[in-house]
Amino acid sequence: MHQSSFRNLFSLFCVPTVLIGLAVAMDAREPRSVHALQELVNSLKGQLGIDAIVSASIVPTNPLLVSVQPVDGGPATFQMAFEERFLTGLDEDDIKAIIAHELGHVWIYTHHPYLQTEGLANTVALRAVPRESLERIYSKLSERDGTKRDLALFIGP
Repeated sequence: MHQSSFRNLFSLFCVPTVLIGLAVAMDAREPRSVHALQELVNSLKGQLGIDAIVSASIVPTNPLLVSVQPVDGGPATFQMAFEERFLTGLDEDDIKAIIAHELGHVWIYTHHPYLQTEGLANTVALRAVPRESLERIYSKLSERDGTKRDLALFIGP
């Protein structure tokens, strides 16, 4: 085989492999992706026994930082929206706690739609994440908006 043919084969097979590897590595360093959030949502839905369809999205702004709401036209279909800037200050445990809390609202909505409370959403969330994770999230929310929260009211004693 000629040296130029070998070089062409090398370029044809190895260069794309290296480029794909670099692209995957760059994607792995992405701060937060909708795909990664959706995987966490799906995993926690399974843990909490929630059958509703819940789609994750990252939005430029969200006055609530993270929220979930029913989607018009679909029974038991919800949209969970994460504010992009807020996500940058959260670690994996924080995000799991937030998703578990928001899924608590979905559980309430699909079982007892007139009982929407933060405390009840946290009661559901505690089935999937430790109390300390929720406490840390409420602390971060207080830092963000300057509001002092009584954790006993939100999470219980």
